[in-house]
Amino acid sequence: MHYIRLLRPPNVVKASRPGQASALALVLTITTDLGESFLCPDAPISIAVEVVVDAVQDDKRDEDGEDDEAKDDGDDAEAEPPKTVVTHVFDLPVTAPVTAGKAKPGKPPKPTTGSGDGLSWKAGMRVLKLEAKLPKAAEACLWDTATVKRRIRIRPAGRTLSAVHARQLVGSRDGNGGLIMPLWVDVPDSASDGAFEHVALRRLAFDYNKDESTAAVEVEEEIGESIARHVWDAGLVAVAYLADMCLAHTPSRKRPREEEDEEAEVKPQSFHDVLRRTLLSRPKGLRVLELGSGVGILGIGLAAIVHEAEQASTSTEPSKNTFLLTDLPEAEERARANMARSAHLSLDYENLDWEDGREGRFGPAVTGAHGSNWDLVVLSDCTYNVDMLPALVETLSALADVPSSDLKKKPGVLLARKPRHASEEALFTLMKEHGWTVRASSTVPLPVLDNDAEIVELYLYEKA
Repeated sequence: MHYIRLLRPPNVVKASRPGQASALALVLTITTDLGESFLCPDAPISIAVEVVVDAVQDDKRDEDGEDDEAKDDGDDAEAEPPKTVVTHVFDLPVTAPVTAGKAKPGKPPKPTTGSGDGLSWKAGMRVLKLEAKLPKAAEACLWDTATVKRRIRIRPAGRTLSAVHARQLVGSRDGNGGLIMPLWVDVPDSASDGAFEHVALRRLAFDYNKDESTAAVEVEEEIGESIARHVWDAGLVAVAYLADMCLAHTPSRKRPREEEDEEAEVKPQSFHDVLRRTLLSRPKGLRVLELGSGVGILGIGLAAIVHEAEQASTSTEPSKNTFLLTDLPEAEERARANMARSAHLSLDYENLDWEDGREGRFGPAVTGAHGSNWDLVVLSDCTYNVDMLPALVETLSALADVPSSDLKKKPGVLLARKPRHASEEALFTLMKEHGWTVRASSTVPLPVLDNDAEIVELYLYEKA
């Protein structure tokens, strides 16, 4: 899969003369998750830029300016009228940036919707520069701090190429089926300097809904060329798989193919069934610990999925769930910022170095009042650094050996990985040597555009 990334924050270009529109100057690229290669499409891919504004408006009132309730009951005449949030989307005309020495007085560049040769992403490109013009209505909303939410969205102009919903990542896809992850940027509160922060947003809706107004996971990642503090394939696909598994309501929804192995004869339960029971059959609450959380896409996404599943259930009361994200200190700021975006969920964070974990040295949030009563340890995209695999596996084993109130209970491990090189296979040998066995597994083909086939593997481990 490929991702639209900004190489620097958007820059507001003020109109040079009355009557002209201001613009957003953008410098972007389209790469794989680790940035090791650029998208090389067979045909140019046009880019669309939009202003998306959520605004509050009063519900419809009658011609006299009174709502029906106020007419029926004089005591309620001064009550606050009901309000609804309405989303406005402005398509911004896109032009090539005008460089000094090329500008022609009185002849501004001709706007386009992104289909021009110079404004499309083509094979061989590494960077695309463009300006998105701001019509008066869009600019007024962009800097209106009375609105609920104001954002810039950058996506492929062809909507079928945009990775928006979970089902797109794990369901059946016709033809090539490649996808590109769009990018969102929050608009700053002040129009005086128009300075955007050095963070962008990734958003994945859980269920198929054409207006995208469904529950979703949303996390920040850093703008720039560094691959640190970014969303990566395995974490994103794992969230999509879990959302499709836990929140699907239609029997016709297709699942990723299940792995066929020798253990299937002994344990006929599918990966889907085993994992769903692990996540949704905890009346006393689910306790999940994430290792190497990064920006938190997997841990926060899973917490949101379980929350949505409980909200949709009519047979169970909401459980007291706990989701603890852990990583190195340099990941803490971004992880906590993303947790704050999902403040309604039971999320916590604690630093954890696997060199400490392998020795059984854990912080109070890991060992806490409940001991090691974790139901599940989750991790994604943590196997690319093979030098850290021994510390990782020994940390998992140390977590399983921490005393708990239930002496027979050891946490399961959900591991999502995108195979990148053969040396990563050492993980499976280490897990076996430490007494971990695969309870179930599944493979999800990645929606890669014009490239060799790639997969994400999901494993559910247990330890006797």
